Amino acid sequence: MRGKSGKKSIVTMFVTSALIFSAAPSFIGLDTSAYADQSDYVLVNENFDQITNGQLPSGWKLVQGKAAIQEGKLFLTSSSSASPARVIVPLGDETGDYIFEADMTFVSAVEDTRWASLMYRIQSENYPYYQFALRRGTTALNGLEFAIRNANNQWVVPETNFYPEKFEFNKTYKLKVVTSKNRVQQFVNGKLVIDTDLASQWLNGDVGFQANGASVQFDNVKVTTMSEVLPPIENGGAFIPEETETNIINPPTLIANSSAMNTSESVSSVVLPVKMNANGKLLTNDKKLSEVLKSIKNKRIPIIKVEEENLTEAIIEELNSTQTNDVHFISSNPSILKDLRSNYPTARGGLIYNKNSMNKNDLEKFAQDIHKNKGKVAIISQKILTQEIVHYLHSRTISVWGIGAESDNSAHEMIHIGVDAIISNTPEYTTKALKEYPENTIIQRPIVAAHRGVPSLAPENTMAGYKLAYDLGADMIETDLKITKDRHLVIMHDNTVDRTTNGTGRVRDLTLEEIRALDAGGGFSSKFKGEKVPTFKEFLQEFKGKEVVLLVELKDTGIEEQVIEEIEEANMVDQVVLQSFNLGSMTKINDLKPEIPIGYLFSTGVPETEAGKLKNAQKMLEYGTSQKVTINASYGSIYQELNTYVRQRGMLNMHWTFRDEGSFSDKLKEGMIGPITDYIQWLTDSPINLESPIKKVNLKVGKTSIINAKAFVDYRVDKKENIKTELYIIGNSDIVRIDGNTIEAIAPGEAQVFVKNTFTMLGKEWNVVAEPIEVNVSE
Repeated sequence: MRGKSGKKSIVTMFVTSALIFSAAPSFIGLDTSAYADQSDYVLVNENFDQITNGQLPSGWKLVQGKAAIQEGKLFLTSSSSASPARVIVPLGDETGDYIFEADMTFVSAVEDTRWASLMYRIQSENYPYYQFALRRGTTALNGLEFAIRNANNQWVVPETNFYPEKFEFNKTYKLKVVTSKNRVQQFVNGKLVIDTDLASQWLNGDVGFQANGASVQFDNVKVTTMSEVLPPIENGGAFIPEETETNIINPPTLIANSSAMNTSESVSSVVLPVKMNANGKLLTNDKKLSEVLKSIKNKRIPIIKVEEENLTEAIIEELNSTQTNDVHFISSNPSILKDLRSNYPTARGGLIYNKNSMNKNDLEKFAQDIHKNKGKVAIISQKILTQEIVHYLHSRTISVWGIGAESDNSAHEMIHIGVDAIISNTPEYTTKALKEYPENTIIQRPIVAAHRGVPSLAPENTMAGYKLAYDLGADMIETDLKITKDRHLVIMHDNTVDRTTNGTGRVRDLTLEEIRALDAGGGFSSKFKGEKVPTFKEFLQEFKGKEVVLLVELKDTGIEEQVIEEIEEANMVDQVVLQSFNLGSMTKINDLKPEIPIGYLFSTGVPETEAGKLKNAQKMLEYGTSQKVTINASYGSIYQELNTYVRQRGMLNMHWTFRDEGSFSDKLKEGMIGPITDYIQWLTDSPINLESPIKKVNLKVGKTSIINAKAFVDYRVDKKENIKTELYIIGNSDIVRIDGNTIEAIAPGEAQVFVKNTFTMLGKEWNVVAEPIEVNVSE
């Protein structure tokens, strides 16, 4: 092998199995004992300490730009994207299955889109090749790449991802690429960030380094042959666990508590309480955590419950070694949750409520604690859960997981509370209950945001429109913020006042007095002539203390501090959700006031393949989780797999903007919970809850009971009425028979009879169902 001799220069040597085991990563599904019978070779091992400044190691080739050793590091300099720097390291033996490792440090970059890379399987000492590219702005959705420089010397980028933190200048990151036939895994600091099976075009070749519009240092370069075979990609770890079939729209996902870990029921997730034993090993239910994580991988989602301090480092080591990226942390201790999420930001977080009661102040504080400590999920015992608590948390973009459902009746009760997930020691009760509802049953109340008020009925972004939206039963009122010339926050969507008022000019060029002098309603209808452009303060004060949440989009940057100040002055931190298309703006909001929930607005295409849809769902969920934002995609960007994927993992998102009944209805059926619409009136008269006054019936065999099948139905507005409903029972019960409103007892036992109401919404029929009536039949 080519190289310059020195204490750690490039060598070609036979390495014992012990050395190889320490150099190789852990692979799921592989028997690591196989390493005892195999030996691989270290092809490159170079730290540049013995290389003269200005030179390259012997045999290394500069093929483009500027690169040389400086003070014991390989330094690549590229002044622009048109002048990259590339160095190739020949491997000689035509090998292509190897582990390629190096430390990388950004020294400077022309802009955040510029990048550096590890090149591998380089052909013809130039191109084509594959590369692991890392932008300086690694938090961008394409901050990391599996890229191909093809035979035409053009870029193809089939796989992208992000890193939870932006790469800092002069901070070193450990990179690794593992290649095995068509399989490639790319790592940053031990975390698997890209996993692909698309490296089939070239199966061998050299390695190298590249800088594009950046100055970058590399050090501690090592290449080791790879004789093991990576396991099949299995959708890159993105999967939807099998769930119980049900006719409920957006049903709760089912989570097995630790005592039911080995249940045969179709549960999406399992709670794993983690403790450390006297030997420093992490255990869950007296089993090694690593073994349990491997056993459920791509079958069930692990929910790691932590109540002991100082376990974060050990847990993250286990997650990295088992390549477990799809994971949830939960704790009753906010500081533990925050520490886990801070150190492993792509893992979701949930806070457990451990008091025996919950008043309004408790609920407000709990919601703020969840956001402040980087969570998105509230975990609450069934005995204190109510529909009102769930609605409060949902309106603040917090998912709710209920603990309970330990009987037939309590399972139905939990479903009717409207939780997003049910954690149970006896999941079989919920499995049975979920099967007992008619087609198109809506139980969980959609969280509907009125877009700029009700622009289908009133001028957008006016107080008249907002008040109408509130009267029509909006859960949230969406609006837009911009800043005037004299630094006042006003409600306005466009950069100019031209479209929505009788004036002209850019908002930032007009004073508040000039904007307030405009008519924002007369152009819509003479009925609204004289409507003013509201200030943010006016908007806040109108809805302070009312049962509605304000969904506020920041249209300008640089206004974050003022927005927070005005929210705090109005004492409305608990009643506001902020969102923006500018992720940096939301990051700043989170730094200023983490108690306030934030969302990232975006629009993207829907992948064509099932695997692509799952991988995209995984990427977007991890992106939102790492940035502590909900992923508020346009309605055209969402699809059933995405809705199911995020529901199972505890994220509640808002989606914009529905102006068509058909697409609105379709997305609700696919499991969407947070629509933003111009037509809040479409849902005003839709029931949100049905309650039967009859809870229990006792009958003798052969006897009948006529049920006055009337029930109370709640609407979005302050209206509750007694309506005629119908009885039904799922399947051919051998205990009772239903004939209209008559229950006939056939044989001794217990049966559940349901009351339902069929209604029309968005041009389609839906069902709302009350909790079952318990019928006891005796001889």
